[in-house]
Amino acid sequence: MQLIIAEKSTAAETIAKNLAETKIRTQEFGPVKVWFTKINGEDATVIPLKGHIKNVKYPDTFKKWNEETLMKMVDSALVYAPSAEENIEVIKKFSEGADKVIIATDYDTEGESIGFEAIDVVKSKNKTAKIYRSVFSSLTTKELSEAFNNLQKPNKNLSDSADARREIDLILGAVLTRFISLAAERLGNSFLSIGRVQTPTLALIVERDAERRAFKPEKFWRFIAKIEKGKNIFEAEYSEGRIFDENKTKKLEKIVKTKKADVKKVEKKQRKVSPPKPFNTTAFLRSAAAIGFSVPNAMRIVQGLYMKGYVSYPRTDSEAYPPTLDLNEILNELRKSKSYEKVVADIISKPLHSTKGKEAKDHPPIHPVKLPSEKLNPQEARIFDLVARRFLATLSEESYEELINIKLDIAGNEFIAKGSRIISPGWREVYTFSKYEENILPAIEEGETLTVKNIDESEEQTSPPGNYSQGGILKIMEELNLGTKATRPEILKKLMERRYISASRTLIPSEVAFAVIENIKKVSDEITGPGLTATIEKEMKKIEEGEKKKEDVVNESRIMLKAVLKDLQSKRKEIKELMHKALLQQYIFGVCPKSGGKLKLVISKKSHKRFVGCSDYPKCHFGMPLPQSGYIFISPQTCQKCGIHMIEWRGKESRRTYIFCVNPACKTEKKKVTAKKK
Repeated sequence: MQLIIAEKSTAAETIAKNLAETKIRTQEFGPVKVWFTKINGEDATVIPLKGHIKNVKYPDTFKKWNEETLMKMVDSALVYAPSAEENIEVIKKFSEGADKVIIATDYDTEGESIGFEAIDVVKSKNKTAKIYRSVFSSLTTKELSEAFNNLQKPNKNLSDSADARREIDLILGAVLTRFISLAAERLGNSFLSIGRVQTPTLALIVERDAERRAFKPEKFWRFIAKIEKGKNIFEAEYSEGRIFDENKTKKLEKIVKTKKADVKKVEKKQRKVSPPKPFNTTAFLRSAAAIGFSVPNAMRIVQGLYMKGYVSYPRTDSEAYPPTLDLNEILNELRKSKSYEKVVADIISKPLHSTKGKEAKDHPPIHPVKLPSEKLNPQEARIFDLVARRFLATLSEESYEELINIKLDIAGNEFIAKGSRIISPGWREVYTFSKYEENILPAIEEGETLTVKNIDESEEQTSPPGNYSQGGILKIMEELNLGTKATRPEILKKLMERRYISASRTLIPSEVAFAVIENIKKVSDEITGPGLTATIEKEMKKIEEGEKKKEDVVNESRIMLKAVLKDLQSKRKEIKELMHKALLQQYIFGVCPKSGGKLKLVISKKSHKRFVGCSDYPKCHFGMPLPQSGYIFISPQTCQKCGIHMIEWRGKESRRTYIFCVNPACKTEKKKVTAKKK
C-alpha cells in the first residue's frame, strides 16, 4: 500500500479525485478525513495534514515571563512539540502497513519542512517504508500524473532552511518581545510584539509617517487656461507647471483676461505599451491590493483556489512561463467561458508568444489551470478573474496609444495641452484591471488662433509623501529582501492584528509603533533595519544549497542577539518611560469640541459598556457611542470632517475590519459604514 501525505484536506481531496483509478472511498477518523482508491495500479491512502503538525517552542520552564530568564532563553535548546495530534495518530495508523510513502506537500522550503515532520512520524512506526517526494506546481490531473510517475527524494536542505528560519524567528522574537513587553508592563493579550522581519517592516512604515509629520508644505501657484475650438473646450497649463516664485505669479496675473491663443506647435507620437509580465507572488498581491483586497486576504483566497485545482501554486518568484507549460491547453480550457471566449480566439489565431520577466527555478508564474467546476463566492470569482485575465494579457498583442502635445502662445507665455487616445487596445481589452484614461483633444493645426474662454489661477500647497499602501510596502520588502514570498502577507497581517498599523489599504502606524521602533532603534539599527534580516535570508539560501549547516546559522544569530539584549537592558528605565507615554496616547481619540479636554475610551464600571468620554468629566458631559460587541481599536487615521481618530471595528465572527468615525455629527461617514455592513 502507498501512503500519500498532502498538506491540507482540500489538497488531499483534489489529489485523490484527479488520480483515482477506482471508485473513491472515504472514512473519517475524528476530524481527519482519509481517501482510499487505486493510483498507478496500487492501493493508495491519501491523508491530509494541517500545515505544520509540530510547533517549535521553548521548554515549559520558560512559560513565566520575567527579566531574569531572558539571557537564558537566548542559549536555550528548542523543542519540536506535536501540534496536530489527530493527524499524527492517523499517520501512525496507516504507516504500519505502507511499503511506500509519498510526500505531496507544497514544493517550497515550508512544504518540505512540513513533509519531514510527517516523515519523522512515519519512521517512528515503520522504518522500512521507502519514502519519496512528488513535485508539482498545480493540482491538475496531468501535472499530478507526471509528478507521481517521476518521484524524487525529499530535500533535507530545503527543510533545514525553513526550520532555521523558524528557530531564529522564535528566539529573536520571543526574547525581544518579552523584554519590550516587560519594560512597558504590557503582558497577557496586550503584549508588544517584536520580530525579525516584522520590526524592520514596521520601521519602514513608521519612517514614512515620520516624514509626513515633519513635512513643511510650500505654497505654489498654477495657471490653467480653458481653450475653445468649435464646440469643444480643453485645458492647457502654463508650461512651467507649479510656480513657486510669487513675483512670476504676479506677472502672469496680468494675462488672465487675454482672449487669444496662437497654436505654435502640434506634436503627435505613437507609443507601444507591452503587455504585463506574468504574475509572480508579489505582483499578484500588489494587483489584488490595487482592486481592494487586503494582502493577507488575497493570499488566503488564491491559496484556496490552488488547493481546489483552479490556479497554479501561488508562491513563486518566476515571471516567465517554462517551455514545459502547455499554454494551448490552458487557452482551450478558458475558451469554454463566455467571458474569455472572444479574446482566446484572437490569441490562438496568431503565432503564440508571451511576455517574459525574470526566471526562477521554483514554480512557474501564477496562472489559471482550469475553469471552476463550482460556483465561487464573489471574492474567489474576482481573484480567479484577475489571474485568468493577467494570463491572457501576457499572451496578447501590444497596446498602441497616441500622445499629443500642443504648445500655445498666450500673450507671450507658453501653455501646453496634453492629450492621449488609444489607437489599438491590444492587451488592455482583456486586462480590464489596468486603468487607462484617455484625454481626447479636438483636431488642431499649427498656426491656428483659438479663443481663450478664461484662465484660472489656483493657489496650492505641496503635499507630504503618501503613507505606504499594502501593495507598496510589499514591493519595498521584496527589494530589501525582507521575508519571503510566503511570509510577507503574514507579516502585514500580524502588524494589523497587533494594532501597530491601521487595517486599511493605507498603512498608518500607531503611537505605540512609533515608541517601539524608537526604543529598539536607539540600541540596535540591526533589528529595525533591513540589513540583518537580508543577511539571514542569504544564510538560509546557503542552507538550501548545502553550503552551510542549520545549527551554525542559528548559533550565529544567538551571538548577535546577546549583544542587542545587553544594550536594551542597560536602557530599561528610559524605555519604560517612553513606552508608558505612548501607551497612554493610544487610548485618546482627540480634542473634546466642548471643553478642549481629551476624548478617551471609557468603560463604565456599572454597566461595563464602552463609550468615548471627555477627560474633563464631570464638568463636561460630552460623549460618543461605540459598538458594544466585537473588537475595536482606535485607528491612527483621523476623520477628515471632524478631525478625531476613527475606529477599526470587527465583529467576533467576521474577518473584515470596518473603519469609520463614531462622531454622530459625521452622518456621511455613518451612511458609508451602514452601506458596507449591508
